[in-house]
Amino acid sequence: MTSINAGGAFYRVQNSLNANSEAVSKSMQRLASGQQNIAPGEKSSQVALAYGMKAELASLKVGIQNGTEVLNVMEMSNNDLGILNDMMVRLEELNALGSNALNSDEDKAAILKEAQLLITEYKDVHTRSLWKGNTIFGGSATVGFGRNSGDAMTITAGTAPTLTVTATKISTGVNTTALATDKEALDVAIVTAGNVYNTVSNKMAHMSSLRAGYALDVASKLDVDFAGETTELAKGQILAQAGTAMLAQANAQGQGMLALIQS
Repeated sequence: MTSINAGGAFYRVQNSLNANSEAVSKSMQRLASGQQNIAPGEKSSQVALAYGMKAELASLKVGIQNGTEVLNVMEMSNNDLGILNDMMVRLEELNALGSNALNSDEDKAAILKEAQLLITEYKDVHTRSLWKGNTIFGGSATVGFGRNSGDAMTITAGTAPTLTVTATKISTGVNTTALATDKEALDVAIVTAGNVYNTVSNKMAHMSSLRAGYALDVASKLDVDFAGETTELAKGQILAQAGTAMLAQANAQGQGMLALIQS
């Protein structure tokens, strides 16, 4: 039986067409903005979680910057310790040279002069081993590495020993015990600085991995899935074309009813 209600198809098709048009519009907004949540109330819990992770990620990024600075400080410290070690080795050589009873007065004077210069330079390395005005050797600093990346660390480059040897005795080769003591202390400082560098390097490797994980987690909650959303857009556009065609047919059906009445 044909009734006036047949015209209801027009309104149902129109309603479907409007809903699909809204879906297409949202897909286009997501693709244009790169964000999967384009309305304030859309997936609000997911957005809140993502923003919390973004805060942790921001903290971690600064922590990595802090760690990088620590590595730079320790690299400078290790370089200076290497310089001090070379000086110490040369002082041992001079001490051995001074242990020769056949040395002339000129020989002793040359050994004495070089030893004096080395000891002065050794002290100068201590003085200039600064980072942003802070003493490196014998000093310490507490450095944070960001939220959830481990506790803050107290960094120390070790205490490079001051020399107990004297240039006068080196020129006559009687400083063997003092040199051995100073060298042992310097070796401890070198090992300490190296251990700190390795510890921070390991922490940095963990932090880099953690940062990548945080970034992926935030992206999964906020960034649009371009492949998936493009598919949805294409689907919506096809449905829009089909809906428009069906709307025309529904309208034609109404026109048929009108023609029947008029006949």
